[in-house]
Amino acid sequence: MVLALLNNPRRTGLIANIAVLAAITIALNAFLFAVGWAGPVAEAERRVPVLPPDYVIGLVWVALLALMGAARWLYVRESADAGWRSWMPFVLAGGCLAYPFYTNGLQMGPAAFWGTVHILATVFAAIAVMRARDPRSPWLLVPTACWGGFVVSAMLAYPS
Repeated sequence: MVLALLNNPRRTGLIANIAVLAAITIALNAFLFAVGWAGPVAEAERRVPVLPPDYVIGLVWVALLALMGAARWLYVRESADAGWRSWMPFVLAGGCLAYPFYTNGLQMGPAAFWGTVHILATVFAAIAVMRARDPRSPWLLVPTACWGGFVVSAMLAYPS
């Protein structure tokens, strides 16, 4: 039932793909703020002045993951392929959602740097895989690559 809804090429499929990832991201953001991994104290500990406040970063991630859901829907609709390639945006989303946990609560350091590099590599892999069958849907993943590039640049400019 859920799979059929996610594979639906109509607007209900678009809403379902976006809603699943956006809801998970909002819940994760709530958890991060509740346990103190995000917020004013956490921002001060990171000491990266070019990064926006954590509430803005949370909103950015909601938007990026919503775009990943939209990318999957557009890929399925345009290519009529609901196979493994269509799940690449969700694989990317999984890596993004795991980030706070393998960085020990969003702490800057090697895990954060290499995790961001891994996310960038996953973005480019997803774009390459999806582009083989649909030239439009991968464009919805480009903002994630831009955000990842910005974060890597900030980490290089302000090493911990």
